[in-house]
Amino acid sequence: MEGILDALQSDGSKWARDQLKTLGKMSPTSLKVTCEQLQRGAGLSFRDCFKMEYRMTQACMAGNDFYEGVRAVLIDKDNDPKWKPSTLAEVSPDLVRQHFDPPPDGLELELLQYV
Repeated sequence: MEGILDALQSDGSKWARDQLKTLGKMSPTSLKVTCEQLQRGAGLSFRDCFKMEYRMTQACMAGNDFYEGVRAVLIDKDNDPKWKPSTLAEVSPDLVRQHFDPPPDGLELELLQYV
């Protein structure tokens, strides 16, 4: 994610500045998780992508940022979310990885198999 931001900053165009402004409002954790999702998903089957995305939803619901985003935009409408962690540098590789681990409750997504 940092490489994308660096490239946008180096570009300097209006479009790049607009993208930086938009990305700067988003959850740092979500930005890094989304980048990882795109990289992993490129090599997965449709079935495995569903499983990966289910795991991501479970991790997001167990964290802070989904609820904080809802609070900031829909409840208090202050548009001032307090992300945890608050910067990309603070988002550890371990935190990103946890979004792709099996749910701790053991309830894995099971898709029906059609012949």
